[in-house]
Amino acid sequence: RASALSAIPRSKTTADEVEERIVLAIAMGEKSPGERITEAELATMLNVSRMPAREAIQKLHLRGILVEGDQRGMRVADYSAERVAELFELRHAIERVVLRRIMSEGFDRGPLLEELEEIIARMRSLVGSGDPLALGSIDMELHRAIVRHSGNQLAAKIWEGLAQHTIIVFLRDWASVADRTGEVELHERLVDFVRNGSIDDIDQKLYEHYTPADARPKRDKAGPLPDVAPNGT
Repeated sequence: RASALSAIPRSKTTADEVEERIVLAIAMGEKSPGERITEAELATMLNVSRMPAREAIQKLHLRGILVEGDQRGMRVADYSAERVAELFELRHAIERVVLRRIMSEGFDRGPLLEELEEIIARMRSLVGSGDPLALGSIDMELHRAIVRHSGNQLAAKIWEGLAQHTIIVFLRDWASVADRTGEVELHERLVDFVRNGSIDDIDQKLYEHYTPADARPKRDKAGPLPDVAPNGT
């Protein structure tokens, strides 16, 4: 596969494109926690001028993806277990609001469910590809569709503000998980919950969905997933 930090064609030399490449480089492990990122380095590697590189670095600093270091330049933030837990806590709050609206009486979930089924089909087809970038991106697409269909524009803006952090975690998870089929099934259960679930069980479902694969209770292939009491993480 091509490096996330391969040269950008001249027609795409924008700050937004540079920003996206930095995020992907972090997500794909090409840039490690604590590693320095400088304007000069980005300008050379991405074949752009220093101005869009500077703008991209400033934006990512404001979002907390890059942090100030002891030396000149910025460093990649550390996505520790504590930081990931904070991210999931925020996502839980936002998606809880979104799901309560979607699953309220009288809400037409038909268009959303149709889109989610199409996304799940594509996710299932990618399981054998071994491509965490494609899988992480389609994972984001599924959650973005749920937020968008809720019609809560403020929640959507807040969710998008977390999107770059989320894609870093998603790609890392898809790259490390051994049972990718199990991850697809996890998303299938979320879609089934949107279709048939109870609004009273939203917190439980989100907790199940956000629990790391290695911390989820084991289940028999023929049996249901055991109930798990939320622990506030």
